[in-house]
Amino acid sequence: MRHSVSSPQLVEVLERAQILGHIGPGEIDSYVKHAVSHLSAADPAYGASWCDLGSGGGLPGLIVAVERPDLRLTLLDRSSTRVEFLEQAVRQLDVAGNVEVAEGDATELAHSELYRGAFDGVFCRAFGSPSATAECAIGFLGGTGCLVVSEPPEVSPHRWPLKSLQALGFAGVEIINGPPRFAKLAVATPPGPDVPRRWKQIIKKPLF
Repeated sequence: MRHSVSSPQLVEVLERAQILGHIGPGEIDSYVKHAVSHLSAADPAYGASWCDLGSGGGLPGLIVAVERPDLRLTLLDRSSTRVEFLEQAVRQLDVAGNVEVAEGDATELAHSELYRGAFDGVFCRAFGSPSATAECAIGFLGGTGCLVVSEPPEVSPHRWPLKSLQALGFAGVEIINGPPRFAKLAVATPPGPDVPRRWKQIIKKPLF
């Protein structure tokens, strides 16, 4: 049986995520509202395949799964502890039919046959810097895919430099002001075969 985004089961799951340190402190309702806004900004097509990059405590992925059972979702995280939590949450919320939980380094999974170019879209709430997020995400996206990233409330015109995004394969960036704010990056061309680089390279020499 499906649950609404205000269901006791979902609240219980997110409260457990807080206790475990997978999401920060604060009102659970505010996290749910932000995730619903994230979904609205992404506006996925019916039956599309989306990835929650660095899913952590399941934001926004678990809320998206409850709200949009038509979507095929992959919740990706490198931590075995968080992956175990996500697997339990998926079972508790009865969304296993359309949700996969994947454990691994995004820079490696983005080159795997299973995930390379496999998604219509990527959600990202708190994965890393804009440069790292864009470089990792584009490896998962198909030719008409898009990345939708949670943005800080402060406006900064330098977070997503156009030339650097185009060099990766994105067309550019659309800022959805909300609040909350999101950045939406559409794919223009497939990334090069070496994208993304290894995580150490991404951190040591960011593209922007």
